[in-house]
Amino acid sequence: MNSTMTTNKILLLLACFASMYVQAQHTTEFEFFDTAPPTLLKTMQDNADAVFKSINQSYFDGSQGLSIISANHATKEAIEQIQTLWSTSRFYCSETDVFQPVLRTPKGLQVRNISVFFEQGGTNEDKYQDLVIEFKPDGKISDVYISIPKHQYVKFFEGSTSVTDLYRRQLVCSFVEDFRTAYNRKDLPYLEKVYSDDALIIVGRELKSNGDALKPLVEYDVVPRDEYMKRLRAAFQQNAYINIKFSEIEVVQQDTSSPVYGVTLRQDWNSSTYGDVGWLFLMIDFENIDEPKIWVRTWQPISVPRDKVFWPGDFPNLNKKK
Repeated sequence: MNSTMTTNKILLLLACFASMYVQAQHTTEFEFFDTAPPTLLKTMQDNADAVFKSINQSYFDGSQGLSIISANHATKEAIEQIQTLWSTSRFYCSETDVFQPVLRTPKGLQVRNISVFFEQGGTNEDKYQDLVIEFKPDGKISDVYISIPKHQYVKFFEGSTSVTDLYRRQLVCSFVEDFRTAYNRKDLPYLEKVYSDDALIIVGRELKSNGDALKPLVEYDVVPRDEYMKRLRAAFQQNAYINIKFSEIEVVQQDTSSPVYGVTLRQDWNSSTYGDVGWLFLMIDFENIDEPKIWVRTWQPISVPRDKVFWPGDFPNLNKKK
């Protein structure tokens, strides 16, 4: 009996030490290729290594606060974004080796598909996400945000009609990813900035079934911008975490000469107190590419058929606003 108990204790101790060793050894090394010259690639890799070393170490140390990230590796704004995202859900890079190409976008240099694990989430699928890292021309990290799924990223550009349209779709993609991440990090100042002062915000709710599943009864309410922001502030305060996911994304440009784009997508909202699934539509004005504005935001229950989801043609007067 004593011998068995001793053996079990030894095995338990070994398991604990093994676990501690794995956690202590969990590091992520980055290797980038394409687009940038070797010296710049090396700087970008070193900065990514340093930032995620701090993130990984903080996670496995059980720290509630994120270890200090040096301003030598990331801008002040990027550090604040990472810390805000961390404050809503601790995370770490789930890969030990990251081998990804560097992309050039209207925002600068970008590396995608950085797999991370978020501690908070409704399911394991919710917890595993991909990040995007943005870099300044000198290789310093300028932004970190959650990306849309890989296949959705490719689809984003399938309907491009010109070089200008392709450029704008890159802006749309970055905006949608920033927009999504803002909810995850509960970034109300960002959301207040991107919604136009006179934005049209429509919220739908499904009523009791009328017996025809193909024609769901939906009631719509127009919510003033200030009231919508008030509701968001309350939701951010009431929830320990918010984890939303975008999928089935479609981009529509009704007028090829217009900088206004419509985006329809499926939104899965998961939080510590509430969850739902619905169709989200955004009409976004990119005339000022540094300060895009949302003109229209609508939400409809997932029971609404996809061909009945709002799109730019439902708001012709806004399309002619310019």
